[in-house]
Amino acid sequence: MKQITIYDLLPLLKKGWVAMDKNGSWGWYRTRPQTAGSISEHFWINNGDRDSSMFYCFKIKRFKGDWRDSLIKVEHKEEQ
Repeated sequence: MKQITIYDLLPLLKKGWVAMDKNGSWGWYRTRPQTAGSISEHFWINNGDRDSSMFYCFKIKRFKGDWRDSLIKVEHKEEQ
């Protein structure tokens, strides 16, 4: 299976946020997630707004650099 980047999927995603956890799994969030203290030292949190199931069928490359820098806002010109 060909490995893609999260940037390949951005045009297909709903408005929101995407981010990679420390373990390399990507998630989509309706509102901006955050990392906070010891409870989330390895992943993003945000009031149960995470959906990562849509990414399971893709082989997405890990973010290069610190996982905490992987947060990307998803927005499309036609939605603004």
